[in-house]
Amino acid sequence: MKFLRISVLSALALGVAVNAVAQSQLPVCVGKDARRWTHCQGIHNFTNGDRYEGEFKDGKLHGWGTYYHLANNQFQGDKYTGQFLNSTRQGGGRYVFANGSEALEGLWNTGIFVRAEKINLQPPSDFTLLEERRRIDEDKTRLAEERRQMEEERKRRETAKANTKIELRVVISEPDASGLVLLSIQTGVDTSSLKVNGDELGGNDKGIYQIKRLPKVGQDTVYNIVALDGYGNSVNKSIVLKGQTLSTKQVLTTLNPENLKKSAPRDAVAIIVGIQDYKRLPKADFANDDARSFYDYAVRALGIKPDNIKMLIDGEAEQVEILSAFKSWLPSYVNKGKTDVYVFYSGHGLPSTDGKSLFLLPQNGHKDYLLETGIDQNSLVAAISAAKPKSVTLFIDSCYSGSTRSGETLLASARPIVLKASESIFPSNFTVITASSLDQISSSSPELKHGIFSFYVMKGLEGAADLNGDGKITAGELQVYLADVVPRQAMKMNRRQEPQLAGDADRILVVK
Repeated sequence: MKFLRISVLSALALGVAVNAVAQSQLPVCVGKDARRWTHCQGIHNFTNGDRYEGEFKDGKLHGWGTYYHLANNQFQGDKYTGQFLNSTRQGGGRYVFANGSEALEGLWNTGIFVRAEKINLQPPSDFTLLEERRRIDEDKTRLAEERRQMEEERKRRETAKANTKIELRVVISEPDASGLVLLSIQTGVDTSSLKVNGDELGGNDKGIYQIKRLPKVGQDTVYNIVALDGYGNSVNKSIVLKGQTLSTKQVLTTLNPENLKKSAPRDAVAIIVGIQDYKRLPKADFANDDARSFYDYAVRALGIKPDNIKMLIDGEAEQVEILSAFKSWLPSYVNKGKTDVYVFYSGHGLPSTDGKSLFLLPQNGHKDYLLETGIDQNSLVAAISAAKPKSVTLFIDSCYSGSTRSGETLLASARPIVLKASESIFPSNFTVITASSLDQISSSSPELKHGIFSFYVMKGLEGAADLNGDGKITAGELQVYLADVVPRQAMKMNRRQEPQLAGDADRILVVK
């Protein structure tokens, strides 16, 4: 075939030449579709004298057209008729040389002739681009519908905001034996935010809140409540609780975190876990109250920012959530070698059947599948160590379980310990204070409404453990205080309970 006599190098040269001309100019559509710039048909004369007639898209030769090369100031030079893509010969087309004696007809790729083939050179009969116009019309319709829906949503929200009314209803209970009162709050609407004295309690779709607070003894306590709904409406109310007078016995058996002078924030984080209602085990009485109360001491006594505290209660303290807190959440908050880490745990624990491993029991733990559902103490120690904190302090209110001949374990009024206070199993920067020795029960007290150990840990952090009165509380001072008060309280229940300390007794926990 005659057009095969053109060398590959000539075809390459032709491709480069045409592409250079086409891409060096900015085509402008003319003719009846000149306004449809994104995809149109028309004629363009290039500054070098070349001419193009055909389709354009986004300012480039695109679709079907004919490109004329200027020769002797007349359109008698080479000519290409066929398909273009982004101002480049692409697809079927025919290139005719100026003398008309030679031609390349076939397939082109990026401006290069690649294969001879008979091509139908009849141009499309319709350049109106109906499909493109249909798509554009559909886009216009879709955008108009979206605008209409947005406007309807805006009007709906404005109407809802105007018609929504928050009504704060607050009922405060009488103080219980420990001095706590229960604030029952109802807003009557889906509430996005509720604050009590500046503390954010979050949203509630039913607008129902029940909050325990410890009013100040002997003086009026004001609770300022601010509620906000999802439309930006807000309402606030101040409730005054008259000063309560407590007996001497009540004062001695009440935690008073609000009387603490708040410590300055420092580089520290805490994980607090309280599990009272287990799925498959007896309750660990008052474990939730232990954890919730320790939160206040972590902020006020230990100087930990609320954002740096991870608290897991009951259903939030399943196996995956606890592991995630230690292995994913904790490392993201620890500055290596600078951050102090605190861990507080109140709940059940068990030793392995071979007595070589100790386990915390998550809320969904099962005593018969301890290896599968429990959390090995060693894995938590390793996870904390991997974050490379400056120091680690553990408070563990848990004990070994008793068992019956029928196989039932975990006494309802006593919680099993999981950690032994042995220096050999902890790294040198760990200080561990546990509720009892291995052969003892860590008890909870109906009188204190807490675990005995947890209650006196917090009482000690309030200042009772500052034995030398220097305004500082060390781990050793706290241990001496616990070794005095915890056994005496346990004796009231005819039990022996002696807290244990492992680690640095001189570590300062609180600076008042």
